[in-house]
Amino acid sequence: MTLDQTGASTDVLRRNGRSFHWAGQLLSGDQMASAASLYSLCRRIDDLADEAVTPSQRVYAGEQLHALNEALAHGAPPAEPQKPVYEQASDLLGGYPVAMEALQELIATVQQDLNPVHMTDHAELLQYCYGVAGTVGVMMSCLLGAEPRARALPHAIDLGIAMQMTNIARDVLEDAELGRVYLPAKGAAGHLHPGALVRGDVSSRHNAWLGVRELLSHAETYYASGWQGLWYLPARPRIAIAVAARLYREIGRQILRRGEAAYWQRRSMVGPLRKIQVSLAAVVRLALIPSPDKASGHDALLHRDLSTYPGANQRNKCTAAERDQRAERGYGS
Repeated sequence: MTLDQTGASTDVLRRNGRSFHWAGQLLSGDQMASAASLYSLCRRIDDLADEAVTPSQRVYAGEQLHALNEALAHGAPPAEPQKPVYEQASDLLGGYPVAMEALQELIATVQQDLNPVHMTDHAELLQYCYGVAGTVGVMMSCLLGAEPRARALPHAIDLGIAMQMTNIARDVLEDAELGRVYLPAKGAAGHLHPGALVRGDVSSRHNAWLGVRELLSHAETYYASGWQGLWYLPARPRIAIAVAARLYREIGRQILRRGEAAYWQRRSMVGPLRKIQVSLAAVVRLALIPSPDKASGHDALLHRDLSTYPGANQRNKCTAAERDQRAERGYGS
């Protein structure tokens, strides 16, 4: 990756992922460059769906996402305009087969957002959260050198799922404006119509608030599992991901503190002073994490509603290509 590409990716992260950019300052230069590149890659893919407004734009976006996924599956560059995305993915993740599988799952899941979204139950929501965010945990684990990977991946997936649940809880109104309702109909929110949420229907918004509270409660379980997996990361990434996790979790806690009326007035954000407080507390709390040899392991029940995910049956040992790539980036083997 060139200096210009690194700078562009970092700018995308700084503008659109403030919590991640803040935590990323704790990474080494090479680690930060890899994390920023992954963020910008996922952002480019996500934007294909989010920026498709008209029916013809959705059809075109679907074709582009399908072409990109086919190219990744067969290792052959697609035609423009997705060739640069393919090249970025290959350069960043080409040495990690499990990460490339995860990226393909992410693309396939993002395609769902091209149609109106109505989640039926928590199992469907969990699969979606894995597809768009648990997969990012897989890819980031590879880039940051988590070992042994087979034990690290389930926890990394859970942290991604927790963060996505927080995203959904925060962005109910914004998603409704795009015709999407991620709060499960077979949950506290019940069946919601996006138009009613946008119009400000009192009953619909109250039910959505009940769903937000329920979802944030579910997220706590996945944050706890993600936190347990931090020991599998090298020291600097461990601290950075701990800070990112706590900052994202704080968004949900702030939503609950502000309450239902304030929730609909503006998007919840963690201010500068609180960001410093949460970051320092995260670093201190790291000392309380049990080491892997004392931990009880991953709770398989957290993934009972997931289909087989990349790396579930992978050996702990890295491939030669992965070891070479990691050594070049200074992550060790």
